[in-house]
Amino acid sequence: MNLQNMTFTDKNKVAQNPSTPVEVLRKLAPNYHWQVRMYVAKNPSTPEDVLRNLAKDEDWGVRGNVAQNPKVSSKLLVMQFEYEKSLREPRKYILRALYAHKNLPLFAKRVIETLFGDWVL
Repeated sequence: MNLQNMTFTDKNKVAQNPSTPVEVLRKLAPNYHWQVRMYVAKNPSTPEDVLRNLAKDEDWGVRGNVAQNPKVSSKLLVMQFEYEKSLREPRKYILRALYAHKNLPLFAKRVIETLFGDWVL
């Protein structure tokens, strides 16, 4: 699969497809366009190490899709919460997605409630 010759639309379709090979998702993850990265972040086939990088993406939509990825580990969710909390302006959308994720440990939910309860409750 030659990604260089693909259109933006085709890259988005490939990034969204759960059957896309991991090697292709790895190549799409650093794409310059936020929308391609966003679809890679949401794809349940994206490996954990790629999600770890996308969890600190400059685009909040990309980070939000990592927080909603059904396969993301509890460890990565906690790391992402720590990152989001450290920002000058954490995003409510991401904190809500983290709080709602089934893999987020209970202790992290309690910290979110304590620090950002008005945003997530």
